[in-house]
Amino acid sequence: MSLLDQPPLIFPDVIAHNARSHGAKTAVVCGQDRLSWAAFNRRTNMVANALIRAGLRKGDKVCLFMFNSIPMFELLWGTVKAGGVIAPLNVMMAKDALPAMINNSEARFLFADATTYAQIDAIRSELPGIRPDGFHCAGHSDTSWGSYADFVEGQPETEPEIDIALSDSMSIIYSSGTTGVPKGIEHSHLARHMYSLGAGPAFGVDRYATVVCSTPLYTNGTWINMLPAVYFGGTVVLLSKFSGRDFIETVEREGGTHAFLVPTQMIVILAEQTGPGSMKTMRGILSGGAPLTTTTFNEMRERFPHIGIYEIYGITEGFIAVAEPRDWERGKRGSVGKPLFGADVQIIDHQGNVLERGQTGEIVGWSAGLMKGYYRDPRRTEDMIWRGPRNRTYLKSGDVGRLDEEGFIYVSGRVKDMIISGGINVFASDIEEVFMQHPEVKEVAAIGIPHDKWGETPLLLAIMHPGARITEEELAAWGNERLGKFQRVGRCEFRTEFPRATHDKVLKRALRDPYWEGRERSI
Repeated sequence: MSLLDQPPLIFPDVIAHNARSHGAKTAVVCGQDRLSWAAFNRRTNMVANALIRAGLRKGDKVCLFMFNSIPMFELLWGTVKAGGVIAPLNVMMAKDALPAMINNSEARFLFADATTYAQIDAIRSELPGIRPDGFHCAGHSDTSWGSYADFVEGQPETEPEIDIALSDSMSIIYSSGTTGVPKGIEHSHLARHMYSLGAGPAFGVDRYATVVCSTPLYTNGTWINMLPAVYFGGTVVLLSKFSGRDFIETVEREGGTHAFLVPTQMIVILAEQTGPGSMKTMRGILSGGAPLTTTTFNEMRERFPHIGIYEIYGITEGFIAVAEPRDWERGKRGSVGKPLFGADVQIIDHQGNVLERGQTGEIVGWSAGLMKGYYRDPRRTEDMIWRGPRNRTYLKSGDVGRLDEEGFIYVSGRVKDMIISGGINVFASDIEEVFMQHPEVKEVAAIGIPHDKWGETPLLLAIMHPGARITEEELAAWGNERLGKFQRVGRCEFRTEFPRATHDKVLKRALRDPYWEGRERSI
C-alpha cells in the first residue's frame, strides 16, 4: 500500500485526536454544563453506538428539534460518528411546514427537548418515516417518548469505526424562514472541512480559541466559527437563548475570543451599559446574515476598540466572502471583502454574461465547499446553477452587487428586495444606511409598496429607541433630505417589532406582502 493511500481525515478522527492531544481541556460549554475533550469524545461515541444499535445505517438522517444544549451538541457529532446525516431544525418553524420539512429529510430518528417535544406531538401522526421508537426527548419524561439519557446510558465508549468518505453527506441545513417549506441544503464531509480550513485561519480560530455560539445550531452561520473550533481543538460555548447581557457575561466568564453575530444582535449588545474594559478577551466578531450599517459598525468599534470586526457575506449553499479589519484600514468599508480561500465570485447579467469590474449584476459564486444540492429537489438545484469558466458550477446568490478594480465585493441588496420605482432600481440597503444615522432610530427596514404612477415606491419602517420624540413625518423628511431624489421614501411608519426568521433576520417579505395583497410584483 502506498503511503499516500490513507483513509480520509474526517471529523470523527479529529474529535478523537483532540481527546488524545488535550483531553482535560474544555471542549463544549452550555450554561453550567461542560465537557472536556476526553469526555466529549466518550459521549459522542456512546451516542454513535446507541444510534447504530437502534438501527441507524450509514447515510440515515437524524432530525434535531432542540435549542442549543450539551445533549444537542452530543447528538450532532454522535450522529456524524455513526455515519449518519444530521438535520437540525428551526424551532421557530410554522406548524404547517414542520412535517413537510421532516418528511423531506427522510429522517428515521427525531430528538427533541423539554421545550419543543409538544410541537412534535401535535404533528406526530404526519411523520410516517420515523418509527414509533424513533422519538427521543432530552430533559423530559413522557411515556410516549424515549428518554435521551436512557438511550445513551450504558453504551460502549469505543470508536464506532464507520468507513466514511469525504464525498459522503454530513448535514442537511434547512434554509431560513418561518413560513413555507425551506429547502434542504445537503453538504458533504469535504464541504464542511473547507469551512474549517478556510474560515479557521481567516478568523484566527485555533486550539486557543473560545468560540461563543450566540445563534442556533440549526443556522449555517453558527457553523462558520463552530466547525474550526471543533477541528482545531478549541472550545465551543453554546447560548441556549440570546440576550445582550447574557452574551457579555458569557464572554467575560468563559474568556470568549470569537463570535458570529447578526447586526440586530450587535444593536442589542450596544444597548447594554458596559465599561471600556468589557469583553476584553474577545478578538474577533463576525457579522453576517444582513448588511452591517455604518452606524452599528462605528458604534461597535468605538465601544469595543480591541475587537476586530469582520463582515461575512455568502450563502449556505456554499461560498463565503469576508472583509477583515485590515480591509477597513485600506478604505474598503462598505465592501464585504473577497472570497474566502478556495472560492471565486463573478457578476453576471440577466442573460448569464460575465460583467466587467464596476458593473452591477447578480453575484454568483463557487467554492470547494459547495452543497451537493437541494435534498430531493433536482429542479431547484438546477435553477441555482450558472456554468462558469472551465465549466465550474457556480451558484446564483439572488443578490445584486459589483466587484471593484481590486476584486472587492459590494452588495447592493437582494434581487427580490430591490425596489423598481419608475423603472429605476432602488436598493433598500442604501435607504436603510441613511436612516440608521438618525440618533433616535434603533432599526429600520425599507420595502417597496404599490404606487399608481411609479409602479412601486419606497416605504421606511422604523423601530425607535425608547423616548424618541421625532414623528413619522419628521423622520421621513430628515432622511429624504439626505437621499437622492429617486431614493426618497413616500412615508415612514413606526413599528414596535419586525417579523424575524433565523437568528433575528428581518423577514422583508412578511413586511411587504400586506401592501401587495391582490396585486403582483414584477420581481
